[in-house]
Formats: sequence, C-alpha cells, structure tokens
Amino acid sequence: MKRKLCILLILLGLFQFQQKIVFAETISKGVDYTNRQDHSSGFPQTIQQITVQPNPGNRWMTVKGRDHVLATESVPSQVNRKIASGNRVVAAVNADMYKVASGLPIGLQIQQNEVLVSHSVKESALKFPSFVVNGQGKPELGSYGVIGTLKSPLHALTIHSVNRNENLDNRVGIFTNAHHLSKTINFTGLSDAVKKEVAIVTLKGDSIKSFKLGRFYTWEVDQVTTTFRSNIPIPTNGVVLVAFGKQKKPLLELVKEKNVTTQMNLIQMSNLQVRNDIEEAVSGYNWLIKDGIGLDLNALSENHDRFLMIARKARTLIGLTANQTVHILTVDQGRTTSTGFTMLEAVAQMKRLGAVSALAFDGGGSTEMMVRRAGEFPVRTVNMPADGRSRSVTNSLMITTRYVPEKQAAYMIIPEQPELYVGETRQLMVKLTDKNSQPIDVNQKNITLSGPGAYGMKVQAPLQPGKWTGKLAVDKISRSVTINVTNRLSGMTLNAGQPLLLKVGQKVRLTSEGWLSGRKISIPSTEKKYSLKEPIATISKDILTAKKVGKAVVTLKAGGQTVSLPLTIVPTKPSKSIVLDSFENDSYISKSPYVSSYSTMLSTEQKSAGRSALKLTYDYSGWTKQNGAMYITNPKWRITAPATSLSLDVYGDRKAPWLRAQLKDAKGNIHTIDFAKRIDWTGFKTIQAKIDPTWPVPLQIQSLYFVETDIKKKGMSIKSSVYLDQLKVWN
Repeated sequence: MKRKLCILLILLGLFQFQQKIVFAETISKGVDYTNRQDHSSGFPQTIQQITVQPNPGNRWMTVKGRDHVLATESVPSQVNRKIASGNRVVAAVNADMYKVASGLPIGLQIQQNEVLVSHSVKESALKFPSFVVNGQGKPELGSYGVIGTLKSPLHALTIHSVNRNENLDNRVGIFTNAHHLSKTINFTGLSDAVKKEVAIVTLKGDSIKSFKLGRFYTWEVDQVTTTFRSNIPIPTNGVVLVAFGKQKKPLLELVKEKNVTTQMNLIQMSNLQVRNDIEEAVSGYNWLIKDGIGLDLNALSENHDRFLMIARKARTLIGLTANQTVHILTVDQGRTTSTGFTMLEAVAQMKRLGAVSALAFDGGGSTEMMVRRAGEFPVRTVNMPADGRSRSVTNSLMITTRYVPEKQAAYMIIPEQPELYVGETRQLMVKLTDKNSQPIDVNQKNITLSGPGAYGMKVQAPLQPGKWTGKLAVDKISRSVTINVTNRLSGMTLNAGQPLLLKVGQKVRLTSEGWLSGRKISIPSTEKKYSLKEPIATISKDILTAKKVGKAVVTLKAGGQTVSLPLTIVPTKPSKSIVLDSFENDSYISKSPYVSSYSTMLSTEQKSAGRSALKLTYDYSGWTKQNGAMYITNPKWRITAPATSLSLDVYGDRKAPWLRAQLKDAKGNIHTIDFAKRIDWTGFKTIQAKIDPTWPVPLQIQSLYFVETDIKKKGMSIKSSVYLDQLKVWN
C-alpha cells in the first residue's frame, strides 16, 4: 500500500512538473481563462485555455468576416465591430478553414438561427464537423448539413447549397446579398461544358442576407436566362437561383409558374433529424474525439493528409464534456518556448480535459485567441500568432456576456508585483470586478492603500531588504499586499560606460543606472560605494573632482554589482583653438527635407576675418512639414582630438532662429549641441557650443543648422540673411 502511495505521489509530482500554470482567472461568471506551460509531450508548449461552464448569463456568437461569405477579416477587427454594436465580448477565437483567394469558409455558418453559408456537398458536412448552439443556448458538436427546397404549386426542387459559388455541377445554388460585398456572383471550378447548361433565375420579394431555418419565403420570378455570364447581380430585394447540368431543365420548368417559395432546413447527419432549433453554427477542420472515442492516427488520416496530422502546428481546438462544459485551447508555434501540437497531441489534451467530443478549427497562422482579462475592459490577443501578427480569417467564435457591470466591487485583483529595490518608488496596480466578474473602472472608485511608505497608490520601499506589507481597500473588500524588497541588482552602468577625461580642478557628476528584472532602477546614495585605484581625485555625493594629473580606475559597487571606468586627468592649460573653417574658398551643401527656401554662398559683404564669410539667405515660404530646419554641411568639418567646445562668429539679423550643430562620434553616437536659442543681435558676435571631451574621437560635424519651431512662421516669404565666419574647435 505504501509503495502504491509513493508511486502515486511521484506521478503527481511529474505531472506538476510537466504542467505549469502561469496564471488562471475568472474573466466573466462561468468563464475562466488559463495560461499554462506544458511539457507532457516532451516538447515545450504554451497553451491558452478558455473554459465555459453552462451559464445563462453568457452567450455564444459566430461572426463572419466583414459580414459577407466571400470575405476575410482579422479576429481583433471582428471583435471590435461587435463591441461597437453593443456586445460585451469576453473571449474570441478564429474558427473555420477557408479558401485563401476568396475567403469562402469550407463549411457551415449559422447566425441567430439564419443560414449564412452551407456546406457544398453531403461529404463536406460529414468530413468537416461543426460546433453548434441550440435554442436553449446549449453547445453541441456534430455533423450538420443544410437542405433547401424550392416549390411552386406543381413542382418541387432541392436547393443544394447557400451562398457557395463552387461544386455546382448538376446542382442548384441560391445566393443572397451576403454572398459578396459587390452583390454579384462569380463561379469557380466549372468546365466549359457545364457552363453551357445553365439556368439563372432572379427572384424578388424579401430583402434578406440569410435564411431563417424552417421559414418559408415567398418570391416572384423576375428574370430567367440560360446564358452563362460573370458578375451576376443580386437584387437588393431578392435572391438568385442558379442551376447547372441536369438541374437546368427542372428549374426552368418550375419557374414557369411565377410564384415560388423557398425553405432551408438544417439536418443532423448522424440521424437525419431536422434541427431548425440551432441558433449558431460554425464548422471546423476535423474530428478529434467523436462519440467519446479519441481518434488514432489512422482515423485522423482517413479524411485528411497524414503528414498534416503529425506536423507540429499552432492549433485552435474546441471540446465538449458530458456536463456541457466547453474547453477552447490554442497552442503557439514557431517559438523556442512553444512548438505547437500534432493532432494526436491535440486529442490527448482534449481527453485530459474530459471532453467527450472535440474538433480542431483552423490552425497555423490563423490561430488566435482574444480575452478580456479579469478586471480589464479591452479584449486583447493573448497567444502569439505564428505570423507575428493577426491574420485575416473567414470567421470567428465569440463568447459574450449578458451581465451588466455593477458599481460595487466584489473582487480585487492585484497583479503579481515584481520585487522592489531598496528605496524604489512604484505605483501599485489593482483591478476590480463585481460579483459576476465584470470589470469595474478603478478610476471611478476610492481605493485606499495603507502601509509604511505608502502615499496615494504609490509605495516607497524601505532602505533595508526584506518584505513590504500593506493593505488595499475599496467598498467592502480589502486585500493584503506583500512585496519582496531586495538590495541585489541584476545589472548596473556607470556614466553609460564612457571613459572619463578631465582637467585638474574640473568636476563632473557621475551618473549610474541600476537594472532589476528588466526595468531601470534609481540607486539610493546610501547603496553606492565608490573607490579609486589611485588617489588622483575625490568623490562625494556622485561628484568627482579631479585633483592631480594621472590615470586611475573609478569603481562603483551597489546591489551586488561592480562596474569600473578608466579616468584620465590632464594638466590645466590655457584654452587653445584651431580654425576648422574660415569660409574663404570652400563649397557647402544646403539641403533640408523640411525647408526648400534657403541657400548659402560665400560673400564679401560681411566678415569677421579674412576676405569672406558664409552667407545664409532664407525665408519660410518653402517650409512644408515638421520644424523649419535649415542644414549646412561640409564633409571637411572634422575634430580629431578631445575638445571642450566649438565657436562660431555669427553676423545677426535679429530674426534668425535657434542655431545648433550635430556631431557623430567614433562609435556612431549622435550628439546635438547648442550655439544660441535665437540670433537676437545685429553685427558679429562669437558664440560657443559645449562639447563633452569624453566623446570618442574623431568627431564628424555632420551639420550646422538653424531650426525655427514657431509654426506661425510656416509659409512666410520675408527674406533675411545671416553670415557665419571662423568656425573653431577649442581643447
């Protein structure tokens, strides 16, 4: 007995190791959402799961892409349309397979007890099972087909398909305005011989997009033609009947009588029972579990390619238990953390959940699950679509709720809080739901947070590691919150890794950044420990003061991390300058993506030294977009040694805007420096822009540029000029 118990405990431990629940939450009363990692197959698999218990407060809904049969639309777009029309969508998944070129679903779709599109043939109804919801709101899985009848006082004829423009050899099809956005019909797969035997009949009567199951519709025959053509128009207040081959003559005989009726009936293929009580239906790709029996590889491959059954793909699955619980699963594919399912693994997953019937919807890049997370209002994609984005698909299956959010909070959801670093301040996040698990806007509630260092909804961690504990309260509920406080960082930088170059007596602020669990952390001063290998400088409160010439290494220790930077201190010398450009005989490029109405030229009209200066003539008539930036470039502007500033002699006009320069250092980093916020003087004036001497040299001056930010001047054509002379670099 003890041995059996030990074996059982070991097996339970292995199962827990193989199945890791990342999170599980109730997203609406009777609807749960779970994210889990599964290794039971020997491969990593990320599984999203929706479980729907029988509950009259929730409702199933099928949605067609762009509300037309030959159309596709992404699941997020379909969800947003339904939310905009007043539906409270809780979750959604992609559904049927489809013809990529046209968006035509492979199988059946019924919306609100109306047939939007049928299977093409009986074999299709048997091959592609459907998820349906009956008039009592109860889900079923099975094979269902639509059979239509066309009657006149003396004749009757079978209608084989609804809104399906394929597989019509020797068959009769009927088309409504829901067929295509263009309200026209074009056929696929017809031979030239079949096209010669055609009857096209336009019926007028009701303006409908789909047929209510079991209802008789009365029509008047409007037009009859026996010539095949493309782009057959569908009238707004009518439908179109098309018969090919052997069905041509019977249809022509029937419509000689000017008044006819149509009726569409849904047939359950397993017992040929009429099921006009079905409210919603959407087809899937293949059976996984049928009549309580999970399909093996041979059974799976009977109607489908064997290779596709054993291929690892993203999958969308739906299963039904004996107590009417519905499980919907998606598994991701294409990432190292998830390799998809084979169909055999899909069967095993559904059996593990207790499903007595199950099918697979479309998979691969079509697989997408959207969920309104607990306490949230938006419905978001929760899996990782294999395409890296939402694919446009033919239709979707949604769960909506009839529950209206109440004002009083019944549940408080506190997302898992990452540990705090000592002294760190963070805003606590909380979500609220009512007694039916409907979201409540936290901004409309008075939530209180109490605890040491708490103010508003913010927490300031203590300066010692350990745990922070507080309490959140709203309405009649409260929750304790405990957050780990650590003084261990996962990473740290000092001065962005840039070496330090200073002159004797110069001071610089040392900047540090800590990292913890992928986020940036401000390190308290009490946690920082600086040291210098050689005593050539002092450090106090992040300020380094250069004391004497030499080289050393600055080291910072904090949070279990250690970083170091080389420090070089050079003698203080009188500033020296080198003329980079005297603007005497060179050429300059003036080109901007924003302003076209400016130009540069060497001019002797004004100069501060030598024979000439660079004249910039500008107006804003050619300023077309963004800011009014005017660039001047010369590839010869190059700084080869560490420098402290640039200077420039500028002859002002009291009008010219902000003057700046853009530099690129040896590591490819871009630096922008400022000469003057505005040229608000006349005559020549020497102005300077500071350079950080630690920027890696050589530095390339990519441009000198003026930039006007006052949008009111955009389009003005008043011309003005400024002059530039003696561009110098200072050490």
